[in-house]
Amino acid sequence: MAVSSRSRPRFRFAAQAQLWPERVRETPDPVHDYADRQGYDPLFIDPDIPVPLPKLGKAWARDAATHVWQGKRTHVLPYTHFSTAVSRSRRLPLYSACNIDGAQARAVPRTDVWKYDPRIDTRYQILREVYGPEPKGYFSRGHLTRRQDPNWGSLKAARQADADTFHATNAAPQVQGFNAGLWGGIEDYILHNAHADHMRISVFTGPVLAPDDPVIHGVQVPVRFWKVVAFVHDESGALAASAYLASQARAIAGLRPSFVFGDFENQQRSVAAIQALTGLSFGDLVRRDVLAGAGPDFAAALRDVRDIMLA
Repeated sequence: MAVSSRSRPRFRFAAQAQLWPERVRETPDPVHDYADRQGYDPLFIDPDIPVPLPKLGKAWARDAATHVWQGKRTHVLPYTHFSTAVSRSRRLPLYSACNIDGAQARAVPRTDVWKYDPRIDTRYQILREVYGPEPKGYFSRGHLTRRQDPNWGSLKAARQADADTFHATNAAPQVQGFNAGLWGGIEDYILHNAHADHMRISVFTGPVLAPDDPVIHGVQVPVRFWKVVAFVHDESGALAASAYLASQARAIAGLRPSFVFGDFENQQRSVAAIQALTGLSFGDLVRRDVLAGAGPDFAAALRDVRDIMLA
């Protein structure tokens, strides 16, 4: 990655305001409106070194919601600069995969209108059930691919990308403030360095859909979230990867209107560990992981972005 472990910047993380009620569009747009979406590009970082989408294990492959795209049935839902896949049984994304081009990033107004994706049945998507005011024990719609990350290229593309992130297929129940702490800080750190060095990086994010996740307001809410980042290492010049795990368990256990940083536990883990937890396969990124030699049980606590190991 184009950032050295010797010169990591320090960030201040400000909580992002969450307005309630958010706007929700109950009627999906027509399917043909999505015909121009190209989705995640596996050749985005280097045309000679593919970074493919995560491969679903047998159980998730049977469970994933599918649709027909470019004449083939697939579980991949392409959007502008990112793609997702959805579990039918959990009605939540299995992953969201995004290409980020720091050299072409654009700031566009926040769309803030959540909607269903018409390409899969709405019964496999959650827009309201568990979402609402936290004083009543509800959750925020947590973006998996952050709305800012795919907002690059032409102004039209950036605006469309922003709107695309507001799909139920890119959201999971998160305690308010989850993305405003270090978990969001990891993404800020990655995005900041992508901008600074005109880097291209790919980020995979998703919930750990565990069988013992708690059922709240009729929805089985994921306790943990993972992230895998593919990038070109600043020192070796080679493709590399790093992986992270965050837990909102303590915040869920003590749901209340406001939260502090300590409610969230963050770790840097190996890509192999994320594979074992999720039932997804990241292929060659396991070998290219900066923690590849540490073993699947290794976990490094993260209290600041300066704790991230990139070498």
